[in-house]
Parts: sequence; C-alpha cells; structure tokens
Amino acid sequence: MDGVLLNSSPIHAAAYLEALAGLSIPDFRYSRVAGMRSWDGMRAILKQNNIQLPDEQIAALAEAKSRIALTRIAAENPIVPGAIAVLSTLAGRVRLALASSGSEAAVNSFLHRNELRSLFQCVLHSGDVRRTKPSPEIFALAIERLGLNPEDSLVVEDAVAGIQAAKAAGAMACGIPSTCGAAELVRAGADLIIDELEDLLEIGAAE
Repeated sequence: MDGVLLNSSPIHAAAYLEALAGLSIPDFRYSRVAGMRSWDGMRAILKQNNIQLPDEQIAALAEAKSRIALTRIAAENPIVPGAIAVLSTLAGRVRLALASSGSEAAVNSFLHRNELRSLFQCVLHSGDVRRTKPSPEIFALAIERLGLNPEDSLVVEDAVAGIQAAKAAGAMACGIPSTCGAAELVRAGADLIIDELEDLLEIGAAE
C-alpha cells in the first residue's frame, strides 16, 4: 500500500523524525525501515543510532509516529495517479490482495477514502500477523487466502523488506523504485522492476 499505491514515503519519513525529535538521530534513512511495522522500524532506527530504550518507550514513539502519519495521509490522500484505474483493470483479470505493514486504521482509511475494498479478495494489515516484513508471513497468508500457489503469485513492492518477504514466501517479486532504488530492490531479490503501476498492464502481470 504505502509506496506502491500511496505516495506516502515522505510522510512516513517525516513522521519518524517528528516522533524522534527529542532524541539525537544523526543516522536516518527511511528506505532502511520502509515496509516495516512502525514498532520494528522505530527499534531499528534506535539501534542504528546506538540508543537503548525500554520497550514501553519504543512503543510510545512508534504510536506517536503512526498517529502523525495517519493524520497526514488521511488529510492529503496521496494516492498514486492512475492507481485506481490499474487496480480496477487488474481486478477484472486476477484475484487481488492488499497485504500491508500498516495498521488496521491506516489500511481501512485508505480503502474507504478511495472506495477500493471491493477490488480485493483479501485485505491484511500488520495486526493480522505476528511477524511483519521482511518475514514472509503476511504474503504467505495472503496467497493462501487467495487460493493460489506461491509460484503463481506476483507481489509488487517498493521496499527491500517487502521484496525479501515476497521471495521468502515463494512468490515472484516485482519492484517499483518509489522508496528504494532499483539497484537496492534487485539486490534484495526482485525478479523484475517496473517504473510505474501501469507497466503491470503492459507486461500482462499475473494474467
């Protein structure tokens, strides 16, 4: 969802920095934590900056980050141009799942705001799994609920963690370099790279 259907990476990056404003964070690159659940991303950022905090404080920081991002995304609705048309076309060809590391509130807000829920046969958020990306759990569950074999499934991802999760689930991984660069996504295991969502239609993705 984020970074693929929503141009939300700058919002998430700013939300992390705002939530961490009271701490010294000289080493921050959002692409390192893109695709992770906010708690896991926050923990990774703190570790990268050699900051040790109790779990309760990390949870509070992650909650603040999520609240900031959700508020801005709800207000701006930065949906990728053409995304609705692409999804509508694909929904007429194949079974679609939305498997996001975002919260239930964030996923529901996106689907309701853009009237997209009916296009997906399966919708999963971070609360539906114990381990989020780069764990393959969320994609494995989505593939199972769609009734597909992993090798017949295509995952579109903008982040290294997502590509790694897709490959670990046994699916084909398609990278879109909106958050991480194409080279990073290829190193993570992407089977192909597209420049924009419309390219899925051109290459006959998942037909």
